[in-house]
Amino acid sequence: MPAKPQPNLLFNEYVKNIGGRKGKGVVDAIGDGATDEHIEKKTKYKMTEIRSLLNRLQDAGIVEYSRVKNMQSGWFTYTWRVNRTRATGNYMTQLRKKYEVLLRMRENLDGAQTYRCPKGCVKLPFEEAMEGAFRCPKCEGKMRTVDASAERRELEKQLGAIDTILKK
Repeated sequence: MPAKPQPNLLFNEYVKNIGGRKGKGVVDAIGDGATDEHIEKKTKYKMTEIRSLLNRLQDAGIVEYSRVKNMQSGWFTYTWRVNRTRATGNYMTQLRKKYEVLLRMRENLDGAQTYRCPKGCVKLPFEEAMEGAFRCPKCEGKMRTVDASAERRELEKQLGAIDTILKK
């Protein structure tokens, strides 16, 4: 039986999926809370890049902010915090949706014969390929039948990996 993924591993994977290596660096720099300037000092990234990453991470529910207005200058100071619980929940929701999509893809592969253009223009089910006399609707090339066994194996592999995570 495969080992269950640890919450920190799931969180780190989600952060990397959203923000890449630099996104992970920004999250690490935030620690228990940090301003944009503090993050800039710790990471040595450009401020525009940091703000772009923070916005992406915030959209994904990984970080959140509070803001305080300086009454003298009128400027706002944003303090960023990491919300691991919400981020992990969002990641699990995303995985469930992906799992459903993969299940539908697997169902479509089962018992269905598909045809592909040799140039890679399109991939069509038998009925649509037959309607076009097995000619590509884009380039008029002769379509060929597709062996879906490799695609099916890849789908099963992805479904298994996601299933392991979701069952934890």
